[in-house]
Amino acid sequence: MKKFTIVRVAIREEGAFGIFLCKGIPFGVTLERTYDPDNDVKIPPGRYICSRTLFFRGGYETYEVPVPGHSRLLFHKGNVETDSEGCPIVAKSFGMFGGIPGVASSRIGFNEFMALANGAPEIELKVDNWERRDDS
Repeated sequence: MKKFTIVRVAIREEGAFGIFLCKGIPFGVTLERTYDPDNDVKIPPGRYICSRTLFFRGGYETYEVPVPGHSRLLFHKGNVETDSEGCPIVAKSFGMFGGIPGVASSRIGFNEFMALANGAPEIELKVDNWERRDDS
């Protein structure tokens, strides 16, 4: 089973920004919507078995992250956190859109993710929040 990891490097009111890895190698970035009052996200840190499905509104195949209490948390394309209702947006880089932080080249990043998944019926996803450690 293909293994992917999202390491969230910043969780802010503008979104949860992550680095997306496959087999430990970074290939893209992610953005998830955060919710007040504590910048909560819908996908807690942990391991998930994601199933291939169709993103009806977008009209393309993707994977669903199974989180209790939520449905249809799908990987998809977008640029800013308001392009999502809590789903991970996949892209190639971080960027600014009219002064709003987001992610850029989403179509390219998403297509690379799907190519790496190679049509597998399921993938494994690990989600971690990066914590800065001062070793000095």
